[in-house]
Amino acid sequence: MILKSARDIFLEVGYQEASMRKIAARAGITAGAIYKYFSGKEEMFGEIFAESGKKLMEITRSMMGMDFTAMTDEELVNVLYSRVSVQTFNLLEGDMKLFHMLLKNDSGKCIEQFRDIYIERGAAFAMNYYGELYRRGIACKKLSAKTVYMLTRSEFSMVCEMIADESCRDGITVEMKTAFMEAMDILLHGIEAELGIDKTGGKK
Repeated sequence: MILKSARDIFLEVGYQEASMRKIAARAGITAGAIYKYFSGKEEMFGEIFAESGKKLMEITRSMMGMDFTAMTDEELVNVLYSRVSVQTFNLLEGDMKLFHMLLKNDSGKCIEQFRDIYIERGAAFAMNYYGELYRRGIACKKLSAKTVYMLTRSEFSMVCEMIADESCRDGITVEMKTAFMEAMDILLHGIEAELGIDKTGGKK
């Protein structure tokens, strides 16, 4: 009940304006009663964000379970153009206001809880994928683990920069989402050119 009230207040007035008094009033209890369970609003916000973070972790966990060796060449190439990161972003769109508040106000504790895991899993997913492309001769070049790590980290940073932008405090704007999609397309075409593949799965 306390966390639900806190979430409502955070979304209504923002992190800075949210107070223990307002949260307590919404929950129908005293501010002192909240301190029996939480040390302050930072801890409450961390708990609320953890729920959104779970969605992200579940998505990355399902990604790790993909068996690229069982795919046809066409199916394998289609993964590249399915824009996995964009799909992930769309699944989390309902939580963007919370993510914005987190990136603007977090002391570093919350974001660190899943950033490293996300990047580690994302890089492992990409290494397996690009490795299979190369093994089949669909890609003419094999990317190094360091290159894949840097690409994954850059992609993650790009998403964070977009969400943290002040124009997105009430949700991702159409302009920002368009810019994100364009940036992802540029990244995709760069990878496509570097690996020497085309949409039909043949070498360029």
